[in-house]
Amino acid sequence: MVEKIMKVANDLGYGSVKANVDGENIKFPSVIAAERPQDVQAPMEFDSKQDQDIYMKNFLNNMDVSVSSNAVKTSGRFLIGNAAIDSGLSMRAFDVNDFTGKSETDLAIILTLSLIAGKKVKEAYEAGQDLKETLKVKVNMATALPISEGKVNNAKDRYKERYMGSTHTVTFHNFKDPINVTIEFNKVYVALEGETAQMLIASDYDGLTDKIKEDFDKNYSEMKDEVEADDLINSRNVLGIDIGEGTTDVVAIINGKANPAASASLPQGYGNVLQDAVRVLQDQQMNFEERSQLQSFLSEKVSPLRRARQDKVRQVVYDQLEPLADKIIDTVSQTMRIAKDTELVYVYGGGSIPMLDESNLREVLNEKLKSFSGGYDVPVIWIDKEYAQYLNELGLQVIVEAL
Repeated sequence: MVEKIMKVANDLGYGSVKANVDGENIKFPSVIAAERPQDVQAPMEFDSKQDQDIYMKNFLNNMDVSVSSNAVKTSGRFLIGNAAIDSGLSMRAFDVNDFTGKSETDLAIILTLSLIAGKKVKEAYEAGQDLKETLKVKVNMATALPISEGKVNNAKDRYKERYMGSTHTVTFHNFKDPINVTIEFNKVYVALEGETAQMLIASDYDGLTDKIKEDFDKNYSEMKDEVEADDLINSRNVLGIDIGEGTTDVVAIINGKANPAASASLPQGYGNVLQDAVRVLQDQQMNFEERSQLQSFLSEKVSPLRRARQDKVRQVVYDQLEPLADKIIDTVSQTMRIAKDTELVYVYGGGSIPMLDESNLREVLNEKLKSFSGGYDVPVIWIDKEYAQYLNELGLQVIVEAL
C-alpha cells in the first residue's frame, strides 16, 4: 500500500497563516501564547459525542501544543493562532520591524508544525483512529519567503533544511491523554513571495482573469477595446506589488521570468501601519495592546452600540497609510530603473485592500510610472479583494501539486 503524503501549500504571513492542506483551506493569526504553569487549563471533557464532534471539527482553533524538534530552540507549551488570541495571555507575533527574516525564527516552524499536526489529528479523528497511538504524517510542502530574505545568504536552502533535516514531534495537551504527532518532510519547495502570485495570474485561474479585465476596463477605458484579457495575463514584462503584513515585495518579471536582482523588498507592510495605529490609539486611551487585537476588532461585525468606536479606530488606521504609500513608490522607482520595459503593474496582498480605498497609491503610482515610460500609461491593475490575499497561497497550491 502506497503511503499517503499530506500536501501543504503554506503561505506563512506576518499577520496570518493562509494554507491549503489536503484540499482544506485554513487561516489563522500568526501568533502564539506561551503558557506558564498557572495558565494551563483543565483538560477538555465533553457531555456528549455531538459536543466532541463540534470541538474536533474546530480543532485548529483550539491548539495547545509543545514541540520537540532540532529546528526549534524555544521550549514550552503554546496556544496557537485563535486559541492564543482568545486566551488573553501575552502573545508572540512576527516582529515587523526586525531585520531577522521569517526563515530564522522559531515562530515560523512552530506555526507550520502545529498547522500540519492539527490537520493530522482532525483527519485521524474523522477516520475513527485511536488518538492514543502516535500519529505519523509524511509531508510535501510548498512555502515562500520575502524576496529580500530569499535571495541572500542561501536563506531558501537553510529554511528548507530546518524542515527536511529531522523528524519533528508535536504534542497536543487539550485532553487528559496527550496526542502525539510525528512529522517527516518528504519534499519542501521554498519559492519567493510574489513570484508565486505572478505564476497564478498567468495560469488563467478561475474567475481571476475576468476581475483583472474588469479593473483594467474601468480605469483605462480608452484601451479596453484593443487590449484583451489574454494580453493582460500573458504579458512577459510585469511588476507585481505584494503588500503584506511585514514586507512589501516588488517582483519584476522580465521576459517571462522572475528576476530577483531587479526585484526589491521593502521591510514594511500593512502590519507597520497597524503598529503605528496601536500607538496612536493608546495615546487616545483606546485599549489595544497588539496589532492582532486591532485587526480582530476591525474585522468584527459590531453592534450599533460600538459602531462609532469602530469607525473612529478605522479612521486612525487609514491616517497611517500615506507614509507606507510613499515608501512603496520609492521601492517601485528603484525596480523600474532595471525593469524599464515593464508593460503592466499588478497590486495585491492583504494590505492592498485598504490601500485601494483609503490611500492615493493608485494615482501616485500612475504618475510615477509615466516618468519611466516617456509619459505613456503603464496600467496599474488592483487584484480584486476576493483574490488579493490568496494569490501566493493559490500559486503554492499549483507548486505542491507538481512536487
